Amino acid sequence: MGKPSFSGVTGVFDAQRHMVVIPELWARKYGTQLADMGVSYAIYVQNGYYITKGRPADLDRAYQSARCILTISDDASRCVALAFPGAEHKILRVHYSVDAQRFWPDTAKENIITYMPRKLADHSSKVLFFLRHHLPAHWRIVPIDGLNEVQVAALLKRSKIFMAFSHFEGCPLPPLEAALSGNQVIGYTGQGAKEYWLPEIFEEVASGDVAGFAQRVLDKVQAIDQAEQFELPLSAIRTLAETYSEAQERKDMLEFLKAMGLNTNGLPT
Repeated sequence: MGKPSFSGVTGVFDAQRHMVVIPELWARKYGTQLADMGVSYAIYVQNGYYITKGRPADLDRAYQSARCILTISDDASRCVALAFPGAEHKILRVHYSVDAQRFWPDTAKENIITYMPRKLADHSSKVLFFLRHHLPAHWRIVPIDGLNEVQVAALLKRSKIFMAFSHFEGCPLPPLEAALSGNQVIGYTGQGAKEYWLPEIFEEVASGDVAGFAQRVLDKVQAIDQAEQFELPLSAIRTLAETYSEAQERKDMLEFLKAMGLNTNGLPT
């Protein structure tokens, strides 16, 4: 059997010079296949709670045979290290980027509370039920559903509070976008969001405490109503914008390419 190669849309894959990157959900099937073929590959773990899907023996081999394991968050790194002892030295933490020009505060804030109804719908419906007799009439709750990215950003710019119903997520994006847009974020971390849960912006609710969730929202509404103006924690927002910036994402990926000995010529630094 000769050197493995694969024909693709960009030409011929050369196992001696190129590398395959697969998501964690593909590791159970393609990780062992790539290992059998002698193809160099990395696994990109965007959710540390998805790495449990598959036969344990196949997963063990896939992760132990990978040259590198990219992780989207500190929590994802912890999950990989716990699940696959001996593979810790292969972990390389990378960041995704959020367009801070699109997701940035607007001074024209309204008394709007936003949330995503597809996230733990049973939890959010219960929170809304508990809020129905107590939310002041000059406040309204607007679900974020069926909107494109531009429309989501426009709505988050106007709202003041975002309710987060994250559940077992690698590094949940909606709460971060809401924070960058100048919202006070209340809710679940989904575990992965703990790394960006700055106290100036975020309030954590224990997952499942829907009555407590509703009360925290009401407390925040009261605090905002009693304040002379809605204060934006710009210093904390800038910190988040820098951490999850395009520049940081590029830096992480260049580090990955260099660590793997892959060509970075012509790539922006």
